[in-house]
Amino acid sequence: MNIKEIFTTMDYGPAPESKAEALAWLSARDNLVGHFIGGKWTPARDDFATSNPATGERLAGVTKGSADDIAAAVAAARKAQPAWAKSGHKRARVLYAIARLMQKHARLLAVMETLDNGKPIREARDIDVPLAIRHFYHHAGFAQLMQDELPDRAALGVCGQIIPWNFPLLMLAWKIAPALAMGNTVVLKPAEYTPLTAMVFADICTQAGVPAGVVNIVMGDGETGAALVAADVDKIAFTGSTDVGRKIRQATAGIGQGAVARTGGQVALHRVR
Repeated sequence: MNIKEIFTTMDYGPAPESKAEALAWLSARDNLVGHFIGGKWTPARDDFATSNPATGERLAGVTKGSADDIAAAVAAARKAQPAWAKSGHKRARVLYAIARLMQKHARLLAVMETLDNGKPIREARDIDVPLAIRHFYHHAGFAQLMQDELPDRAALGVCGQIIPWNFPLLMLAWKIAPALAMGNTVVLKPAEYTPLTAMVFADICTQAGVPAGVVNIVMGDGETGAALVAADVDKIAFTGSTDVGRKIRQATAGIGQGAVARTGGQVALHRVR
């Protein structure tokens, strides 16, 4: 039998993961999603629901972030940033700890991603979660070597980050890991449809000893994202629709440098101070 025939006839076998652990994790938090600001969870409200797109099953109530929530998160990130930027070796240890804990909780992350996003468990378990973990390992190495290998580089400050629904955990890793490695602090807004793995990630940050204010996560919809774009951050990183990307670039015109990709709606802007 040749390779083509093997791939055509291959039986991949079962994916036996249970959703019980993920549902128990949510139940222990009253099935509510709040904000993670300054190293603490804010009081959670049931402003809107996130549901399993495969079944319509309600998973949790989500708190919608206000401009005040964004301001609090940015203030916490601003306060934490100078100390965080001082030592690449200390940042590397924290990033390694995040990666190890993501490995420890990989099954929970994969099942939660599938419940919230609707993608097949094999994609979440075998592609998205392992790649997200590898990004934190990879950028831990950058943090450790930054002083010697990138002596002319410096942190920008506070990074506002907005991610879409299609790769919730992987997009989170793509945004957060490099920003933290280079000494920045972050305020991340997940898509309103898929906030749950970001919530698990915030819990992992607590376990990993991430200093308060270094990672802040504010839940919400487009209005929350607009408040983050308008906030006093040093960089906006956005992945989503091209239309929203153009609106972000228009909103930030004249106060920074950036570009909107021709496809994919990716914006990376940093302010000129």
